[in-house]
Amino acid sequence: GVADEMLVQLSYAIGVAEPVSVYVNTYGRSHVQMPDSEIARRIRQMFPLTPYAIEQRLKLRNPIYEETAAYGHMGREPRVVTKRFESLYHETREVTVELFTWEKLDYVDKIRKEFF
Repeated sequence: GVADEMLVQLSYAIGVAEPVSVYVNTYGRSHVQMPDSEIARRIRQMFPLTPYAIEQRLKLRNPIYEETAAYGHMGREPRVVTKRFESLYHETREVTVELFTWEKLDYVDKIRKEFF
């Protein structure tokens, strides 16, 4: 990877879609020959970081929170489940949702290409 350990902080201002700051600290454990500020610049270019883009990518409007709130929400395997909702006024509804979307490794190749 890019570093053994990395802190990434995003800062937003009200009414501004893009982050006003992307801060990276690799604690001196980077595997690439560039300063943390350059890593931050590349992260800003690689990933869509608007709140809307994050919400869409991680599918945060889906009914995922009951499962993801229990037993920790990091370090879990992403999976697809079908949930069933019953209502007194409407018919039963089934929805297929993806859980733990933030654990997917679909950006690994893009990161390797950018940094190595």
